[in-house]
Amino acid sequence: MKYIKANINTVLLLLIILVANLVSSFLYTRLDLTEEKRYSISKATKNFLANLDDIVTVRVFLSGNLPSGMKELEKSAEATLNEFKAYAGSRLEFEFVDLNDYPLDIQEEIGKELMEKGLNPISLTVVESGEQTQRIIFPGATLSYKGRVISANLLENKLGYDQYEILNNSITLLEYKFANAIQKLQQSHPPVIAFSTGHGEATQEQLTEIIQDLQVNQFAVSMLDLRLGYEIDKLVDVLVIAKPTQAFTEKEKYKIDQYLMRGGKIFWLIDQMAMDMDSLQGADFFMAQPRDLNLDDILFKYGVRINDDLVQDLQNTKLEIQTGFNNNQPQTQFFSWPFFPLMFGNEAHPISKNLAPISSKFVSTIDTIKNPQIKKEILLTSSAYSKALMAPVRVFVGMVQNPPPPEAYIQSQLSTAVALSGSFESVFKNRAFTGAYAQMADSTESMKFKEQSEPCARMIVVGDGDLIINASSKGKKQALGFSIYGNNNEAMVFDNKAFLLNAIEYLIDDNSLLETRSKEIKLRQLDATKVKQSKQKIQVLSLILPLVFLAIFALLYLFFRKRKYSAA
Repeated sequence: MKYIKANINTVLLLLIILVANLVSSFLYTRLDLTEEKRYSISKATKNFLANLDDIVTVRVFLSGNLPSGMKELEKSAEATLNEFKAYAGSRLEFEFVDLNDYPLDIQEEIGKELMEKGLNPISLTVVESGEQTQRIIFPGATLSYKGRVISANLLENKLGYDQYEILNNSITLLEYKFANAIQKLQQSHPPVIAFSTGHGEATQEQLTEIIQDLQVNQFAVSMLDLRLGYEIDKLVDVLVIAKPTQAFTEKEKYKIDQYLMRGGKIFWLIDQMAMDMDSLQGADFFMAQPRDLNLDDILFKYGVRINDDLVQDLQNTKLEIQTGFNNNQPQTQFFSWPFFPLMFGNEAHPISKNLAPISSKFVSTIDTIKNPQIKKEILLTSSAYSKALMAPVRVFVGMVQNPPPPEAYIQSQLSTAVALSGSFESVFKNRAFTGAYAQMADSTESMKFKEQSEPCARMIVVGDGDLIINASSKGKKQALGFSIYGNNNEAMVFDNKAFLLNAIEYLIDDNSLLETRSKEIKLRQLDATKVKQSKQKIQVLSLILPLVFLAIFALLYLFFRKRKYSAA
């Protein structure tokens, strides 16, 4: 009887295991017990991974003998891709590549290809055979899909961040980096970014770096003369209006307005005040006046007003000024220049979260207008020590010798960039617009007047046109965001490019993938000071405690075993 009962229990156990496996093949779940849901991915990511119609192949160039920080990034990337594979199944394949497994000439060839694809190499010190050696690695990945290839840099090197913050930010953004790259590969055609021309806007040469980066990130870029044609092509995904200096006509404003009403996205980068460093050539000062762009009414209708002012800030970059001559050679020095304020990102918004400061020049503040149909989100602000000077503003180079006292900077976090979303109303609603152009619009179906946009319309307004322009120093072109900063006059590259790319991603992001940039991950590291102070104690406890527990377990086991068999 006892034997039969044991067999029945065995059969029942096997049946339970079989049923559990059968159910698990239809029902899928994963349990993430971490506080910040570190190993979970967003619903938006899950949805598009489940709908992949072909194989995505990911090659991650993080493997081999790496320092602990890079190893942590490698493990997190692997965990993220495993989570992706759980939803994509066989339609996602990935591998980790160690370039040092290849001969030196092959390494160099692969390295050149990776740089052409936009991956940035870094130099690391590693220990091999007891000796320190330098190694070049590419902390990034390439993703391929249906013959198309895109790259993703996985290491977030940020100005002013320590190694811990860089690692933490890099791990936090892994889901977004992989998901965004896969989403771009899925698009039947690259999103079109059009830069407006015809009103003294930034030239293609001045926009070289941002254009190149957009192209590397699978965007198609074009220049669009708003003076030509009757409408903005619906194939344009984002219209960028970068630093115009001449007024827009009503016809051009109408085209912009109806482009927005029909689902277009707009990125405004406006210099409201007529002021740049060329204005000071051969003069000690210049009176900055409001620039008449004929855009105030259209922006006001959409929910913002760019003020006729200039921001001064104690947190700023430096201006190079000639101070004299030595042997007939001009001598220059760098001075703190409050008209070149640093702007800081709103950590609550995915566009500006985890960004280093943004370099700006002659920036104006932005006010938002009450409108319940429009959501306004501040993206960039001045520092806690700033002030706005109303027009006309006297820009005096001599102030670097006798700057205003710190207590003069009494305003804090002045808004300089705003994201707007919702249902926009046309500025031409209930407004007469006559002439041949109006007749053309009324007679063409695709151009018929539309007075309200869809609820998902978006735009971004920045009170500085120089933010997007390549910097220059002594006639040489510099990186986007390049400025001189700090007590030691360090040459730095601020986060202008990252902000611009994030802003454009936000404008075209229909799947809300950019929201994954708001994810928080905490790397719970040991207190280095306490570890150093208690090093010997920790080592002793680590050695002895396991042995003590093992001895206690052995004694208890012998005690209960002896007691059991003594009773028998």
